Amino acid sequence: MFTEVDERKGLVKCFWSDIRHRFAKVEPVFTSIVDQLSPNQSYPLYIAYYLYGDTDADTCSSLFPNINGDYYRITDPNVPQDILQHLGYSVNGTPLGMILEKELECYIDLKNEQITIPWLVYKPGDIFPLSTILNKRKSHVYTPNGLLSSTAGARSTFMLPNIGATLNHSNLQRDFNIKSRPAKSLYEHWQVFREVVNSNVISTDWRCCIVYFSENWLISLHNDADWKTLKQYLHELAWYRYEYERNRIYYDITFSIIQKNRNLKPNPYLVDTAKHLFATALGAAPGYAPATDNDALPVDILQQAFVESYGLKKYRPTVMQPKHFNFQTDYFPIYYSLQHPATRIFSPRSRLASSTINEVRELERIMNIFIEELSKDGALSSDTVVGQIAKFVKFSYFHNAIDTHNILRNSLELLNSDKRFNDTLFPHTSEALFAADASFLRGCVSIGSAAIPTQQKTHCPNEHAAIPE
Repeated sequence: MFTEVDERKGLVKCFWSDIRHRFAKVEPVFTSIVDQLSPNQSYPLYIAYYLYGDTDADTCSSLFPNINGDYYRITDPNVPQDILQHLGYSVNGTPLGMILEKELECYIDLKNEQITIPWLVYKPGDIFPLSTILNKRKSHVYTPNGLLSSTAGARSTFMLPNIGATLNHSNLQRDFNIKSRPAKSLYEHWQVFREVVNSNVISTDWRCCIVYFSENWLISLHNDADWKTLKQYLHELAWYRYEYERNRIYYDITFSIIQKNRNLKPNPYLVDTAKHLFATALGAAPGYAPATDNDALPVDILQQAFVESYGLKKYRPTVMQPKHFNFQTDYFPIYYSLQHPATRIFSPRSRLASSTINEVRELERIMNIFIEELSKDGALSSDTVVGQIAKFVKFSYFHNAIDTHNILRNSLELLNSDKRFNDTLFPHTSEALFAADASFLRGCVSIGSAAIPTQQKTHCPNEHAAIPE
């Protein structure tokens, strides 16, 4: 069920000296600290290779890849004694791990609502789960089980144009032997993607590679004074990662005071959406962006399949993926859609019937009030990163329909501000159009950075500095 020969599949047992060079490529600071410790063979490591869409962990526990392509849990009866001995500490959760290749998405799966909420996107060099690994007060558990799942690559991904035509989908079923039905919602795109990529017809080396640390690493981390530098480093990573969450109560109070002072009594759902837009702008929650590489999923394979097999001719095969935004460094915007909501608070919508256009207009009004108040010198939270978001991030609102109030811009204008919508990894025909009428763009918010004066640069810790694991 595991091997010591690395053939890029299954679970591979190894040691620090074997793969130190791979750590150095993605996390040089961590590597330098561990080099000083020089862990011997009593500190094994386990490299896990996951195919695109495979579940790394569900709401019950982690799943480890078998060399024959299956998966197993620590609680399974036939788990090798070696795995049980060294990774058994993760029986009710996830072992300490680091991403070495590709990306991993943590998400909440709301099957009844046909939506996933992207929670966190891990990239090479990211270490997880910091909160549970560093928690020594085991009698006080703050991180709930049964909520988050994670998959190799992007789960909350979809094709921008519609790919639910029955006749066209039958071509995919014929060419790739897939079993899923035509995707009738963005939620269902991933299942089709996964089947196409992992079809026997396709040959791909795409793997999400995670290295898991054995229990001896944690024992020394918590008990060996020589390991205090590494422990301090992990604590600092955790401290920065949760910085927004640690201060969120103050921001919530600030937003409430603004509503009271401005006599703002809007739809609670739209207020929650406005707060979520601020969280997305500072990287605390993922937004969506056009995929331009294969890090989150094999985009080139999917685009080729949908152009050549499915027959997507009218529109460009733009794939959207979850992504964290850094307002200080990212040149291109991140996006959020009222048609594909991902807020983490489920306030009820107004009972009064309202079109998406009207909702976006109201959202724009709420956002403008928040931005105006937070931008004032000396205002509550004006000197925080949220105040900087209000001053230096631009929120724009889009729909494919004409807005007689001139608040919403036409979604075709996105082509002028974001060239990623023009580009695909697999060449499309010159006649193929940008899918400006896509459901995601009917009530879409663009979140983009403005130039930040050097003297006003704000400390915005790591790329996704806020989310519990």
